Amino acid sequence: MENKRQLNKIRRKNAQLYPIYKMFSWDLLFFYSIEFLFCTITKKVTASELLIINGFYLLFRILMQIPAVAITDFLGKRKSIILGNMLLIVYMLILLCLPGAISIIIADLVFALGYDIKTIAESNLLYDSVSTRGGEGLYSKLDAKGGSWYYILDGIASLVAGYLFVINNYIPMLICLGFIIISTILSFGFKDIYEVKKDHKLNMGLSNILKEYGNDLKSSFKFILKSKRMKSFILFQIVFYSVIEIIDTYNGDLLINIGIPEEQFSMIFAVLTLIGGISLSLKRPIERKFKNRTLAFISLMYIGACIVIGTVATLFEGEMIIPVILIMYAVQKISTSIWYILEAKYLKNFTKEEMRNKLTFTYEFIGGIAASIFSMLGGLLLDIINVQNAFLIVGLLALASMVITLDYMRTRFGLRPEEYKKEDIEFESSFNK
Repeated sequence: MENKRQLNKIRRKNAQLYPIYKMFSWDLLFFYSIEFLFCTITKKVTASELLIINGFYLLFRILMQIPAVAITDFLGKRKSIILGNMLLIVYMLILLCLPGAISIIIADLVFALGYDIKTIAESNLLYDSVSTRGGEGLYSKLDAKGGSWYYILDGIASLVAGYLFVINNYIPMLICLGFIIISTILSFGFKDIYEVKKDHKLNMGLSNILKEYGNDLKSSFKFILKSKRMKSFILFQIVFYSVIEIIDTYNGDLLINIGIPEEQFSMIFAVLTLIGGISLSLKRPIERKFKNRTLAFISLMYIGACIVIGTVATLFEGEMIIPVILIMYAVQKISTSIWYILEAKYLKNFTKEEMRNKLTFTYEFIGGIAASIFSMLGGLLLDIINVQNAFLIVGLLALASMVITLDYMRTRFGLRPEEYKKEDIEFESSFNK
């Protein structure tokens, strides 16, 4: 009884700390609104070099998934979160201290490992902390609360970062480093819910450890191939995530093409970030209204915004199109903000603690491979046509792909638990074979 009381106390403490922690740590504050300026002006890296660097980064994110899963299982979620934040500190120090494109590539490698570890460990620790007494709803609520606070703070940070960059290129970077240090300090307050079982791995050789994880991951793929629910969800992720990756790049390019001054980029980014944070309050009303059609609603809303942007930018010119484009950017931000919260919730439904890391890795691995391929294709498209036409073509192709995907999902995803077959939701049936 005493152990159970102590465990509930740890769960409550983790749940209370998590939204505050996520506010500071979900992603880099004071950085993304001036990232392009810092790389091109301060680091003397050209735009074409940045595209090559981004290709390396996407590759690193995929490759680092395997060691990230192994590290999280070996250290436990709490120590993994701490390590992930420390690696982000190293990432920022490399950017601050070393010159040139090579330093960014090295920094991205460190960032990829640290961020992958954080992504796996953070959400799973929260899920462990609220997974009793209908806690799945509490998981989504706390995750959304932390995300909303982050967006508000990041919006303010993004607005201020542009002005600070004009004063001194390094001020926003140093403040970003300060917030990562705060995140690291907060992460020491977490505690693991489940005991870390690593004793047998201490006596295993590297080849045996890799073999063990290879078998685990093979089982994950087998489960996904058998589960119609997971196949449909991953297919949705491939289409939607790939479109988001392409359009995120197009958005900045289009702003330059329609004549937005560079000094206004930070302000636009800040407003969009604030909109993203505020829009998380719409998640529950949207889920209540659209139920199992929620993913269809937010994805078609995003793709529809892309088509509107492409159409308006192709047919018209001048300042009159700027308000329409910025409104559509806001629609995109609302869609992606809600999606990233729903994604974690739907991925973890019907899973048990010992399976989540492997399933999360497999999901991220497949999505990352697809997004990297389509991002490169999206970049090649810009070599052939202008960004206005590229917006329209990608939007129309995405619409056709998403309609097919949603039709496939209709009878396979978003069902009541009793409507699923055993192999659709029970990982163990394939894990142990």
